[in-house]
Amino acid sequence: MDVFTLTVINAFIAVVVTTVLTLQNKAERQFRYQRYFMLAGCCFFLNSSLTALIYAGYHLPYWLQPALSNVLNLSTNVALAAGIHRHLQLPGKRNGLLLIPIAAFLLHFSELAQEQLLFRMLIIIPAVILLNLWCISMLWRFKNHVLGKVYLAFIAIFSFNILQLLFRLSYNALYSQQLLPDHNHAMIQSVIFFNLTAFVILIFGCMIMLSHSQQRQALIQLSERDALTGLLNRRSLDLRLTAELHRAAREKLPTSFLLLDIDHFKQVNDNLGHTTGDAVIKHVAKIINELSRDYDVLFRYGGEEFLICLPNTNELNATSIANRIRETVAQRPITAIDSLTITVSIGLASTSNTEQWQVLLQQADQALYLAKQQGRNCVKSYHADLQIHGTELKSVC
Repeated sequence: MDVFTLTVINAFIAVVVTTVLTLQNKAERQFRYQRYFMLAGCCFFLNSSLTALIYAGYHLPYWLQPALSNVLNLSTNVALAAGIHRHLQLPGKRNGLLLIPIAAFLLHFSELAQEQLLFRMLIIIPAVILLNLWCISMLWRFKNHVLGKVYLAFIAIFSFNILQLLFRLSYNALYSQQLLPDHNHAMIQSVIFFNLTAFVILIFGCMIMLSHSQQRQALIQLSERDALTGLLNRRSLDLRLTAELHRAAREKLPTSFLLLDIDHFKQVNDNLGHTTGDAVIKHVAKIINELSRDYDVLFRYGGEEFLICLPNTNELNATSIANRIRETVAQRPITAIDSLTITVSIGLASTSNTEQWQVLLQQADQALYLAKQQGRNCVKSYHADLQIHGTELKSVC
């Protein structure tokens, strides 16, 4: 395939991808990084169009081709780097990146750049390689993120681009010194442009994949998370708790459940209104989040009820965690409602031999019921070896 055909294909790919990204941006305006990717698509389209005109036999002034064409290639990579930086929400301003293509354009009018192709390549290619390395370093920090597979795909593609740029620079340096024969030059130039086409297809494909993956994660987040507190909701109980209990049974580790209820919550709603009620729920959820470990699984179980799954935690440690939560809720005032005192009752159940989370939840519910019966603002533990009121419980107040 000749170079002209490849440049036309590149321009067509840029138009298609930019159009897709524009439509996605209209549908999902919160993904603002897409605007940088759209800019990258536009820059690459203009670069490919100018290159196609040259290979079609048109004579263009120097400031358009190669000066502007090369800078558009560099600008594509600047926009890619800015988009990734914006997507990852890293600190720092991106406005300074504009200086890179401006400086490169001005350098094209130096005497050496106007006379030698190799010098023009030395203006553009090292800058592109550094931008790609920066992208790789940013993405590598988030390789364990939920979108980590997409980030690793980006890393692989940027690595491929760096290798093909190094090959292009090395080949042209050797060719300009007449160290390579002429008879393979046309074929190698086609290979170089084919590598560029492959990079474009892969990188723009990754852009679209990133957008779709993020949209999918947002939908999963909406379906699994409670809108008010950000905790997991009841829809995700079965999947999350089944997996946790199976793992605990397989590794013969204890698991504890805490079922927590806000005391006299109906009175708060009736006397102070639902807005205050929502503030109370968010206040308690925030405390639970603060006092929980990274691997604990937190649910908003009902209106004013919360379920906490404590992996690798026996009854003694679970009781300590439950009382810490109870005491913190009782002692910490709610912002802007200092006169309101909130307490919680907690039912606790522990196991090391069941894979049925429903059994453990029922035991925690029975313990919570007794906690509310016996004065609230306390922790009750379920025990299989104690018989109290037909239910096996031990109190910790």
